[in-house]
Amino acid sequence: MIKSDCKCLLMNLPLFESFNQNDLDILLNSKDVKIISYCKDKIIFMEDDICLNLSIILKGNIEIQKVDPSGKLLSVASLKTGDVFGENLLFGNKNIYPMTVSTKSESLVLHISKDLVAVLCQQNLDFLYSFLRILSNKAIALSSKIKQVTLKTIRQKICEFLYNEYSHSNNKIPLNMSKQEWAYNLGVQRPSLSRELIKLKEDGIIDYEKDYVLILNVQELKENI
Repeated sequence: MIKSDCKCLLMNLPLFESFNQNDLDILLNSKDVKIISYCKDKIIFMEDDICLNLSIILKGNIEIQKVDPSGKLLSVASLKTGDVFGENLLFGNKNIYPMTVSTKSESLVLHISKDLVAVLCQQNLDFLYSFLRILSNKAIALSSKIKQVTLKTIRQKICEFLYNEYSHSNNKIPLNMSKQEWAYNLGVQRPSLSRELIKLKEDGIIDYEKDYVLILNVQELKENI
């Protein structure tokens, strides 16, 4: 991807919407900015690596992964073109990656050093507000995740996940992860997930196969949240 393509993409991102062509030229030519191409299944950051950059996906798909007690890699989150990562670690006292960051496809990532992010926040109020907005939204999402994991029953967690997917999809929800990964994301054990899925199927709320879940009764699904 040439720099002109990078500029077009960056101008459409909230962080850089106030930047003009000259601003972006200066940014992309800075020694504190690196654009790195990664092949599929390449590890970008290992767990416990120090976070020194704000990273922006210019192309491709990236996964946040965690190693389970058996040594298997589980997908915790998926990021796409335009998404940002590292922002919540960059200025922390303990600025290390708690999970592994790796590519799911051939990817291109823009890395902006911590020092330059600080300068941009000082010099550009719009950039600062956008950066803080990203931090706030991530904090809200984390709070919601913690509430989901700690306060809800397994049935409620499953139904909430399926209803959220249904709200921006349709009755047939594709599962782009294994049951083990799904269970990990919900904060439950895999056998518990399987048992509850069987009960939901017996109750006529859902049906499912290996790769998808079919919503049979949306109203019942919603009432179980």
